[in-house]
Amino acid sequence: MRVLVTGASSGIGEAFARWHAARGDDLVLTGRSVEQLQRVASDLQSHGVRVQTVVADLSGAAGVDALIEQVGDIDIIVANAGITHAASVGATNRDELDRLSYLMSAGVVRLCEALVPPMVQRGHGEVVVVSSIAAFTPMRKAGPYAAAKSAATAYARSLALEVRKKGVRVVAVCPGYVHTELHHRAGLAHLTSKVPEWMWLEPIDVVHEARRALARGKSVVVPGVAYRLVRPFLASSLVQSVWRRLTRR
Repeated sequence: MRVLVTGASSGIGEAFARWHAARGDDLVLTGRSVEQLQRVASDLQSHGVRVQTVVADLSGAAGVDALIEQVGDIDIIVANAGITHAASVGATNRDELDRLSYLMSAGVVRLCEALVPPMVQRGHGEVVVVSSIAAFTPMRKAGPYAAAKSAATAYARSLALEVRKKGVRVVAVCPGYVHTELHHRAGLAHLTSKVPEWMWLEPIDVVHEARRALARGKSVVVPGVAYRLVRPFLASSLVQSVWRRLTRR
């Protein structure tokens, strides 16, 4: 198998890359950091797999198209590249909003629309769209982020319905808080101390939940028992009030 992992230089993307390398899959890893990609690739080559790295900024059409041109045939897509974003309405400039939307929504669609048809022709393939619990709940000061994740999840569900009988399995995996570098990069490091430990997942938990969901033919999965239990109530005023208190600076 040949696996494409976007956002593979750390966090959830790196966890997916390590899982597939341990299984013996060849990898195409993308990210924006040359050094981080080389670090991950060097580690994974110890499994005896081939690892190709592509430095790409997937927050615009040019970057996604350049990646598509370089990867060739892919058996498994892990569309993981993303950022965490939190800001009051009107506080984010237009260019940043456009990049966020393309990175986590329109770019995911573009990537799949290019790479999934050959999977359908071959009669096998898998697509994992790494989304977020934000796809199911309103997010105060994170409307653009929630909108992008909602759109990506809706696309994954529709794609799964279209291609499942043609040998291609698709799942949107929608985690809550995960121990990665994203919160620090977004200036949200305070969440690591404010949010209770039981609400946090490890990157490998997301990988395992996604793999189980694919095996069961599920098109959407929310990792973690706690999140699955509270998901129906996430939009309630009580839960929203508790969440605001937990995440306040």
